[in-house]
Amino acid sequence: MKVLDRLAPIAQSLSLACLGGGLLWLSLSGRYASFVPPSARLGIIASGVGLLACSLALSARLGLSEHAQNDSDQARHALTRTFVALVASALIVLPFHVSPSELASTAWSARGADAGANPGLDAGNEETSSAPTSSSDGDTPSTDSQSGGASAVPSAGTLELTTDNFYGQVEELIANGRAHDGQRIDLVGFVVSPEAARGQASIPRVTEEESFAVARMAIWCCAADAYPVGFAVRWSGPTPEADSWVHVSGTLRVRGTKALLIEADSVTPADTPNPEFVLQTR
Repeated sequence: MKVLDRLAPIAQSLSLACLGGGLLWLSLSGRYASFVPPSARLGIIASGVGLLACSLALSARLGLSEHAQNDSDQARHALTRTFVALVASALIVLPFHVSPSELASTAWSARGADAGANPGLDAGNEETSSAPTSSSDGDTPSTDSQSGGASAVPSAGTLELTTDNFYGQVEELIANGRAHDGQRIDLVGFVVSPEAARGQASIPRVTEEESFAVARMAIWCCAADAYPVGFAVRWSGPTPEADSWVHVSGTLRVRGTKALLIEADSVTPADTPNPEFVLQTR
């Protein structure tokens, strides 16, 4: 019997064990949250256990008669499957990381923002849309919004945005912005430069009055449909480096009808949250 024919089933069994172990490590270590939402964890665990079971089943067949293992074509197919499984295992465990702005700038991200985002979660370009809004939707909302929401009563207390409530709170600030004008806000996000923020539907335009934007990446299915959701920040201090994580505290201000502008009184470095993504709700 050829050495290749003898080694092929052993290699295939070991590669399936590596892939199954990699999936279990991905789910138990929490690294899966860099690619998919928490709801996918059980499926990843089940897949890992299933692959380990297949590996054990293949290893149990290694003692079969030689004629069952003597097919060269079958051995080549087994080695092909082994190669694919080992490549997948390596991709799972390699410590690569894509920066938020790189992910946001991809075509997949833009497509996810256009097709997957809730229509109510559109930060819009209030500088260019405020005039048509005042003529087509009535004068009262435009007057209130451009006056800075002086007649609105700010919500009490500080609004703390966390990984769990980030997306839902941004939805609220878009839908009922004037009600939150003047409210204190506290959040952690990554820094988006004015250039990178341009063209992102869920981040307000960063004008000359603002220094940068702060955002989190929202996902629905997986990292392939991720897109940034966040705020424009007015800050008199030094502008933090793009893609760095910062803790921002300040006061919400309305632009147009949406409270997605922060007058910051504190911008400090922050640790990268785990998970980095926030889950898009429907």
